[in-house]
Amino acid sequence: MSVDGIIFDFDGTLFDSMYVWYCAASNYLISLSKEPSKTLNQEVAAMNIRQAAEYLKTSYGIDRTVPEIINDINRMAQVEYTDKVQPKYGVIEALEEMHRQGIKMCVATTNVTFLVRAAAQRCGLDRYFSAYFSGTELDINKDTPRIYELALEHLGTKKENTWVFEDSIFAVKSAKSGGFRVAAVYDEYSAEHISELEKTADVYLNLMKEWKKIYD
Repeated sequence: MSVDGIIFDFDGTLFDSMYVWYCAASNYLISLSKEPSKTLNQEVAAMNIRQAAEYLKTSYGIDRTVPEIINDINRMAQVEYTDKVQPKYGVIEALEEMHRQGIKMCVATTNVTFLVRAAAQRCGLDRYFSAYFSGTELDINKDTPRIYELALEHLGTKKENTWVFEDSIFAVKSAKSGGFRVAAVYDEYSAEHISELEKTADVYLNLMKEWKKIYD
């Protein structure tokens, strides 16, 4: 099987950064002296930041515009991406090997470009990606495969030779619904869905160093 292109999710797939977002909505509400619901993190998990901001504004009566809420949350996250978050174990070596093999690579994320690119540049990984597709900036959520279709069009590779790497079950299901081959990558924040990820994805990777399973 030929592998010509890979579309990577960023948070939880390439970088150990899900901790930034797991409690972001709750932390933001607390900063405004508002009490988040116990299920808030699950409620916003599949949303991009714009959708989450709209949800927070409506559900919690926040007296700020949606762009202001987005900026507030991004400012809270910025220091983590510019100074702290790191690639997951084995990612650097895997990307280098993929690059040597001539595989085209880009990123499709619900995050914003300036944050993920800041982390990628700091860690020397930006050179591997020809583009970043942000669901927030494109107003696309990962409950549809549209963002992967846009990334595929950019790569110019055939769908049957292009893989999507994701860590979350809703994104894996979405990419599969669009006809993509999908590698599910372990992350502690999606560990409760391991069984479903293994059944839904074409391959399941406990570590990125296992990426060559996509050739099996």
